[in-house]
Amino acid sequence: MCQYKTLTNLANFVPSGQLGQLFSQAKTYNQINIELAKLLPSTLKPLELCLIKDNTAILITHNQAIAFRAQKQLTTLLELLTQIPILEHITHVEIKISINKQHS
Repeated sequence: MCQYKTLTNLANFVPSGQLGQLFSQAKTYNQINIELAKLLPSTLKPLELCLIKDNTAILITHNQAIAFRAQKQLTTLLELLTQIPILEHITHVEIKISINKQHS
């Protein structure tokens, strides 16, 4: 006997519970990354916001050279991040390198 899975209509999705909060957070981070991409100089465009923890913004890249350049410009990055209204409270920036996924 063939079983059919119930489809979920995401148009009616309400962010309640942990999964809903994760979807909501992902949507917020995507919007922040769109705004951040507009502000970043071309040499740092591959940086993306990965996590906000307390007053720290953690940015991620897949390129070690970009991470090295970013580390040298933490003050500038902090100034750019705090231009985005939702990130006004950020006081510290960390740069991480993702080794799991490579962009071409």
